[in-house]
Amino acid sequence: MKKLILGLGLVVTSSLSAYSCDQCSCASSGFMGIVPQFGKHFVGLRYQFQNFETRHFGSLADDFTHDNSKEYFHTAELFGSYFPHKRVQLTASVPYAFRIQNSNAEGQFRSNGFGDARVGVNYTALATPDTLGKKVRHNIIVGAAFKAPTGAFKLRQDDELLHPNLQPGSGSWDVEATARYIVRIKRWGISSLFNYRWNTTNALDYKFGDRMTGLLGGFYWTRHKSVTFMPQVALNFDYAFRDVENNRYQDRTGGYQLSARADLQVGYKRLITTVGYSQPLSFNLSNGEVSPKHQFNISILILI
Repeated sequence: MKKLILGLGLVVTSSLSAYSCDQCSCASSGFMGIVPQFGKHFVGLRYQFQNFETRHFGSLADDFTHDNSKEYFHTAELFGSYFPHKRVQLTASVPYAFRIQNSNAEGQFRSNGFGDARVGVNYTALATPDTLGKKVRHNIIVGAAFKAPTGAFKLRQDDELLHPNLQPGSGSWDVEATARYIVRIKRWGISSLFNYRWNTTNALDYKFGDRMTGLLGGFYWTRHKSVTFMPQVALNFDYAFRDVENNRYQDRTGGYQLSARADLQVGYKRLITTVGYSQPLSFNLSNGEVSPKHQFNISILILI
């Protein structure tokens, strides 16, 4: 288990921005947990909770608020990984989303359903072998993924089409690229990630803005009897370009968020559990209308 846990280097899953706020105007991607890269097949389930507060201004030129709302986003995701080669990892995941918006002016809006399925491939370009006995070890992993429009994006409530933010799916075919770098010295390490996703236009002529995500964190590995522990603290940065509808940029979309997060991964035999918590530090979302709150995630996977 020591080699397995240390091998992952607390690598962040490349789907961390695939299912969250493409479906909300907050432009904050969210974090879906830690996925190991140690060459073992696995299947798992993870859950994420996000919440936001939105102030809808009367116009872009004034600060008059005529509608306040609170948004709650729950996402459960079935995911798995298969290694056809020691350097090649195939991944797949299917989310189920449950979303609620409580508005003081318009009441409550709810939606639920399966989201957009995703498949990806990761390649380990560099991995320092344990047999070399080096004190400093490096891992470089690059990846690509495709998201298919399998989730509903035309749900209606009271005969009215729900806002794209509340739809379980985006309705578009999207592609993303990921690069990771992990360096560790004995039990200590630093992990970094950069992810970029290109979104396309859906059948309703709506295009969610492209997204960039970066993470920089430090981790430590320890063991107590047969149980391994790996805590991580990190800074997570998300940036989203503005959405486009009918070839026109949407003013109250896009933005950035910088968050601090902490995660703890616990391993026992073939079972690995991760819990995480995130708190925003700085943000400017949807021209200042959206305020992100804390996020929580938990995942459980079984090695096969």
